[in-house]
Amino acid sequence: MAPTVPLALLALVALLAPGLGVAFPSCDYPVHLWCSSWEIAVACQAESHCANLSRPAAAPVELSLYYESLCPACRWFLIQELFTAWLLLPAEALNITLVPYGNAEEKNVSGKWHFQCQHGPEECLGNMIETCLMHEAQNFSTYFPVIFCLESGSSVTKNLEA
Repeated sequence: MAPTVPLALLALVALLAPGLGVAFPSCDYPVHLWCSSWEIAVACQAESHCANLSRPAAAPVELSLYYESLCPACRWFLIQELFTAWLLLPAEALNITLVPYGNAEEKNVSGKWHFQCQHGPEECLGNMIETCLMHEAQNFSTYFPVIFCLESGSSVTKNLEA
């Protein structure tokens, strides 16, 4: 005859031994559901046992770039750093807002707005072209590669036709 183990001893071992299917006070789910969602795994303190469970995505990084279409430093950053990061990161990781305005000045003269850009009238035209492109295309994935193309050449306005 096999020795019998008192039920109280088994219950004590189950409470003290981690990972043996013991539910925690905030866990109202059966063991077979513990890895069915991240929320349940957290409630049942089973996250480390749910290897195939994807973690909840963090909120995307919000990045706004206020730039000038002919500013050498702005163009370098947009072409070399920002566009590359956008290509390499998952779409849900980075939310970019482009504002082609930068260091411009505006004046209202007799009800008509006049703009003066740091790098001259061609930059004001480039800023307007890129703003118009963003407004018409509306989809960042559509207009950002075009802006990259415009900013990559010698002149935004001369690259427009190509």
